[in-house]
Amino acid sequence: MNDYPPEYDQEILDNQYFAEAFPDAASPAQLYRQVYKYTDCGAWLSVRVDYIEVIEPDGFHDYPSEIERSKWIHSGELHKLGTWADMDERGQLVTALMVGSIVEGVDQTTDDHELEANQTDEEPQQFRVRFDAALDQVEQEAESIWNDTHGCKSCAAHFNINLDEEYSPIWKDCPDCNGYGEAF
Repeated sequence: MNDYPPEYDQEILDNQYFAEAFPDAASPAQLYRQVYKYTDCGAWLSVRVDYIEVIEPDGFHDYPSEIERSKWIHSGELHKLGTWADMDERGQLVTALMVGSIVEGVDQTTDDHELEANQTDEEPQQFRVRFDAALDQVEQEAESIWNDTHGCKSCAAHFNINLDEEYSPIWKDCPDCNGYGEAF
């Protein structure tokens, strides 16, 4: 027999975890806006949501049944989720976040960085540290792709590259683009 109430053994998972990890973002959409706005590469955010779907009687089943579902909601659709609290009220639990970036002007993207939420084993602040590290990794990957592909005409001449045939890396000492490259 336990010397404490049995409800203490229950793991109650909710989106308050994310509200604590990201106190300046009241919703996944606000978090996405911050991710996009405050990264040089304009990173994107996706959220994996778990929820219970009730299947109504359909002629084959006499009673409603419940099925656990999971789906990814991507950047532009995150506003439909509402706040973290709204999601809790609807029984939608965020179980992972994913970040990445599309590099402007080339058909290349960074790797997708998926972060599983470990609510029972990790404090919200620890999740935030992992999230920030993943964003830093996305920024580094995007910068590397940019530097390898966005050299201007002077950069290309320095490396003897024909821009009609391939991309040019950025020449750090380029007098025309000052080592920043150019957008296509």
